[in-house]
Amino acid sequence: MSETLNVLGAPMIVKEEAGLFVAEHPVPSGYFVPPHRHEADDELLYVMEGRLTLIGEAGERTASAGTCARFAKGDLHGFRNDTGATVKLLVMAQPGVQAAEMFRHFDRAAAKGPLSPDDVVGIAGQYGVRFG
Repeated sequence: MSETLNVLGAPMIVKEEAGLFVAEHPVPSGYFVPPHRHEADDELLYVMEGRLTLIGEAGERTASAGTCARFAKGDLHGFRNDTGATVKLLVMAQPGVQAAEMFRHFDRAAAKGPLSPDDVVGIAGQYGVRFG
């Protein structure tokens, strides 16, 4: 299985979703995912290439290639690419059903035009994701 989605302006290549959502996520320079919480999914981010700024309850930290960051459901987390290069990220969510459907919803909505911050918050909220 391989499906490419547009997730808020960056590609997400779905690799697996049977019991565990797995996707490669090339993160362009300047891309930002605000701090948020998943009510149903545990999430793991693995930096394959490059460097990301991870954001969590304890503040910000740099995650270089080889870093694996795990966030249990309910944990505050987000990330930002502060570098001038694309970062290659692997995103995993378990059970991942809500995450997969949310990413697809973002893709469908983006096909109709740019999303406002309110659009993003509204879509995410339908899948148990809360910002802040």
